[in-house]
Amino acid sequence: MWWSEVSRRMAWLTLAGMLSACAAADASPKPAVAGVCPLRAGATPSQIDVFDGDPSEQAILAPDDDGPGANTYTVKDVYAQGRTVTIRCHYGHDAVDVKLPTPVTSCRFSGDDHQAQISCN
Repeated sequence: MWWSEVSRRMAWLTLAGMLSACAAADASPKPAVAGVCPLRAGATPSQIDVFDGDPSEQAILAPDDDGPGANTYTVKDVYAQGRTVTIRCHYGHDAVDVKLPTPVTSCRFSGDDHQAQISCN
């Protein structure tokens, strides 16, 4: 009789553990650095370029503002014309292209040469 009680409790503990694992797996992971460019071996990008379309077309965008601080790129017209934005994240001699297929309105560059990042919304 005590064996059935132990089995029942083990089943409940197993179920609780499975539910907890499912909830953790379903939770959206938090990025280590907020922004578009991924972390690479703990490094942040040294340079970031914003392209209208594929980088091979060399249509690099300039920021809207010329003042100091964070630069803003208004990109909603790119999507309105049926194209997409691509962010190129430079890491030393290597670069990673991040395509943004879901339309965003603007992207904002922040940081300096050692901790550059860009976020889009």
